[in-house]
Amino acid sequence: MTGMLASVVSVAEAEIALKHGVDIIDLKNPHAGALGALDTTTVTKIVRSINRAILTSATSGDVAPDDPQLLEIITQMAATGVDIVKVGLFETRPTAHFMATLKKAAAQKIKLVVVIFAENYRGSESYAPLLMTGISGIMLDTKNKTSKHLRDLIHDKDLGEFVRIMIRQQLLTGLAGSLRYTDVARLLMLNPDYLGFRGALCSDNNRIREIDPGKLKRIRKAIPR
Repeated sequence: MTGMLASVVSVAEAEIALKHGVDIIDLKNPHAGALGALDTTTVTKIVRSINRAILTSATSGDVAPDDPQLLEIITQMAATGVDIVKVGLFETRPTAHFMATLKKAAAQKIKLVVVIFAENYRGSESYAPLLMTGISGIMLDTKNKTSKHLRDLIHDKDLGEFVRIMIRQQLLTGLAGSLRYTDVARLLMLNPDYLGFRGALCSDNNRIREIDPGKLKRIRKAIPR
């Protein structure tokens, strides 16, 4: 069964998402890039407000794969109490440093989901090296939020193949990237673990504006509980 992930920026937005029954609340700063991170104080406050009612995830920011501070950034975000830390792969292939960092974080029992961007996606070339790092899942997303949607960049057939391989690997699978209400029915057929939304939940479909409860409710209704 596919769940719904909603990205929020505040306690108030988290309360709206919780009220309307989303499955994962994702903490993200859309003003700071594709995977812009909220400061850890804000993340801690939101996580405490949710009080383990549902799963939470948080982005670690638009950090280069070879950034020497990557492990520290991941561990600091995990220390907020969030269930899952999302780490972006801002290259076509994972580097040795990136994979070593994932292994170190996983060894600390941090649940990691690696975000691969559709603009860089090269099928198994992009994800195969990640399968032995101890991560909990992989998500496909888009880097440029003002251009093409996920399904413009990756054919549905290839999205389905990605999901099937991740299921065989027993990894969590997510699909996101400026998804629209009209994408839901088709993507549900691929059976990912969750579909992720931000812009489609906001006023004027603008990801940096506030969540519109009516839009969130509409998409929640389209994804069977």
